[in-house]
Amino acid sequence: MSGRIVGSVWWFFTLIIISSYTANLAAFLTVERMQSPIESADDLAKQTEIKYGTVDSGSTKDFFRVRGFVWVPGAVMSK
Repeated sequence: MSGRIVGSVWWFFTLIIISSYTANLAAFLTVERMQSPIESADDLAKQTEIKYGTVDSGSTKDFFRVRGFVWVPGAVMSK
């Protein structure tokens, strides 16, 4: 009986270690391929591919308003 328990615990431990190794290896191999073209709010404001918006009374809207971007209802902000 105790041999089965020890064996089961060992295989479960082995499964967890192999799963962790595989997940970390996959993350390591893909992290260098992912590049974000948007590094800041200014980069977001300069591009036209990604649509975005703000909450009407939020600080993000104030951020764009202070920097001279005009908000038009239903459209992307533009300078």
